[in-house]
Amino acid sequence: MYERLLSIDQQILYSILPSAKLEYELIDLEYSSIKSKVNQILKSIPDDILKDILNPGKLFGHLLVYIKKRLIKATETNEVQSVESLQKVTNDINSEIKKLPTTTIIILEVNNYFILNAINELSIEGRGLKKEEYFEYKSKVGNARIGNGSSVNMAKLLYELGGQTLEQQRIETLKVKTLDLLSDKASWKLIRQGKQIEVKILHKEWLEDYHNRKIVIQPNDYLKVDLKITYTTNNNTLKPIVTYEALQVLEVIPPDKIEGTNQNNLFDG
Repeated sequence: MYERLLSIDQQILYSILPSAKLEYELIDLEYSSIKSKVNQILKSIPDDILKDILNPGKLFGHLLVYIKKRLIKATETNEVQSVESLQKVTNDINSEIKKLPTTTIIILEVNNYFILNAINELSIEGRGLKKEEYFEYKSKVGNARIGNGSSVNMAKLLYELGGQTLEQQRIETLKVKTLDLLSDKASWKLIRQGKQIEVKILHKEWLEDYHNRKIVIQPNDYLKVDLKITYTTNNNTLKPIVTYEALQVLEVIPPDKIEGTNQNNLFDG
C-alpha cells in the first residue's frame, strides 16, 4: 500500500513540480495494532520555489494528503460507478491543485484516466486483505479506509468514457538515454520519471545544429524541452496510449547541475 500511495504522490508532484522528488520513510510501527507512521520527504526543490512560496511544506503537503484521502475515500465507498461520479472526484482534486500559487509552479489538471487507474489499483490492494482487515489512512483532512470489498468496474467506465485525445504541453528536463546521430526525423530515447520514453524531436533548427556538430551532447546529459504529451484512448484500452514530442529543445544541461543531493524534509503524514 505504501508503494501505491507513493506512486500516486510522485505522479501528482511530477505534474506540478517536475524537478522535485518524494520519498516515504517508515518512522514508527506498533505491532499490537499494526499502526504505522511515515514521513514524506520532498527532495530537490528549486531554490526559487523555496524563496517565492510561503511555507512550501504546508502547501505541497496539504495537497498530497488531501488527494490521497480523497482517492481512498472514493475507493472505500465505491463512489465511482459512472462517468459522472468519476468526473466529480477528478473535479474535486483539480480544484485543490488550483489553490496552489501559479507564479512559480506549473499547474496542470489530472484527468479521469489517472483517477480511475489510481482507484482501481487501491481496490486491487484492498482485495488482498482478509474480511476483517482494512487499511486506514488518518490525516488532518479526514480519515478513510480500504477493505476487501472495494471495486471499480473498469470495463464499464472505459466503455462509457469512449475514445478521447488529451494533450498537455509543458517544459520538462529529461535525461538522454540514447543519442540519435543519423536520423533527420529523430525519435530520441529519454528518461522521464525513471522510465525510458521515445520523444520525437520536432525542433528542426536544433536538429540541424546538432547534426552539424554545433551542439555537443555527452552521455548522461539532460535536455530541457518544450514537451507535448498526447494521451489517446479508446474502448479497448485499459490505459491511455501516450506519445511525446519535443516542440523545442531549449538547453543541454550537464548531469552535475541536475543530480544534486539537496534534500528538504518539509512535511510528514
